[in-house]
Amino acid sequence: MAGPARDDRSDDGRPSPLERAVDRIPFLEKELFLLRRLVRPGQVCLDVGAAGGAHLLVMAAGVGPTGRVLGFEPRPGSLSMLRRLVRMTRLDDRVRLYQVALSDAAGTLPLRIPVVPTRAHFHGSAPDRSATAAFARLPHREIVVPTRRLDDVVTDEGLERVDLLKCDVEGAELKVLAGAAQVLQDHRPLVVLEADDLHQARENATGADVLAAVAAHGYRVYRYRRGALETVDGPVPGEDDYLFVPEERPAPVAVRR
Repeated sequence: MAGPARDDRSDDGRPSPLERAVDRIPFLEKELFLLRRLVRPGQVCLDVGAAGGAHLLVMAAGVGPTGRVLGFEPRPGSLSMLRRLVRMTRLDDRVRLYQVALSDAAGTLPLRIPVVPTRAHFHGSAPDRSATAAFARLPHREIVVPTRRLDDVVTDEGLERVDLLKCDVEGAELKVLAGAAQVLQDHRPLVVLEADDLHQARENATGADVLAAVAAHGYRVYRYRRGALETVDGPVPGEDDYLFVPEERPAPVAVRR
């Protein structure tokens, strides 16, 4: 699969011309630039909340034919599109897709899928606060999806390594992390994770709770901004994607001082 232009990479902490252009468009997934710099041939990467497949394709291109990518997406329509995408790009040799929601226990959960184009989300345990009420009022349909723990999937697949975990599950991040404790302790992957107060409010939690849950496993937290990493002590207003690096390892990308 052909990748983006080479000028999207910058190893000296300076944003490339392409990154500077994309940085002006707020809805684009800027962490795709970061993923391209993190993933290496032969690695095993996990895409939790694969959605449209952009992150999955970047991972698959990076790991090459000797690596593996496991994608998790509970929505039937999205999964069907992902399967077509994988076939079309001839990445069947390295990508495996699961129609399952990762959580803290095996079972089932109700999933709301909005009728208008936006993101699906699980029922939370939080009251209908003003921050989340807008989501609840959107026209939607509801399905029941199976859930599994990531620890169990990795064990059942016999994976000997997990190099990178990307997780974007619209407020269910804490449950995914609770079911991935063994993976974080044993495999020490890099973690690219979404954390913001709006989505976490559904579970009576905050973005800070998500960052703390990963840090408790011995990780440092960074945000990726304009070609370099920046150390952060907690959630940054207006930011929702973070990179977590095991404390015993150096940062994989230049850190802006």
